[in-house]
Amino acid sequence: MTHFKDLRPDHDLFIFNDGNRKELLHLDGTIPVTYKGSIYNIPICVWIMDTHPYKPPMVFVKPTSTMQIKTGRHVDSNGKVDLPYLHDWRFPQSDLLGLIQILAIVFGEEPPVYSKQSQMTQSSSPNSYPGTGKYPGVLRQCIDPETTFNPFAAQAPIHGQGYNLDIFFQTMERFELDDIMNTLIEHGVDCVETFCSMTESDFKEIGLNIGQRRKCILAAEHIKNYGLNG
Repeated sequence: MTHFKDLRPDHDLFIFNDGNRKELLHLDGTIPVTYKGSIYNIPICVWIMDTHPYKPPMVFVKPTSTMQIKTGRHVDSNGKVDLPYLHDWRFPQSDLLGLIQILAIVFGEEPPVYSKQSQMTQSSSPNSYPGTGKYPGVLRQCIDPETTFNPFAAQAPIHGQGYNLDIFFQTMERFELDDIMNTLIEHGVDCVETFCSMTESDFKEIGLNIGQRRKCILAAEHIKNYGLNG
């Protein structure tokens, strides 16, 4: 889970729909989501059942007091997340890292939260997500009613500009992406800077499957956060 350092383990009481209560381990915090070229931190809570890893965890979006849940195909009004990955959970093929990587991709395609303020004041903005207002970023703390968030969270800088093709090849090999390197180059992606500017939708558009897109997003976020030598 080194890619998602803002998720912290804890124990707490979980109340099931039938009223039963059980103390369970959960991961609480934020995951980075790429949306339209910017990175936003989305607050989630992953409850790990006592039957783990053989049964899937339960995932909830946990908005702050200044955020609102956006219901959709994968998130209900209570913030509960429903994904095929959870329905098809099979150990050892399925694991927590894979789940969170899928969440980052799904949330990048369909934002699970929006700013209450944006809904009132920014609905006409040309940069707004359709029907929701600007897609929010949040500060590092997850479930703190006093926490505010920045709806214009800045994208982390890329360390260096104008990388040549040789460095691009080396970088792709380092992140085990050399099998899709030719596909990237055929679509005009021939330097690290261009690679890091791409979104999950961009990778999907050039024909990468969900596993390849997941690896690309993680590699790009690592480069933007830590540079090529990080």
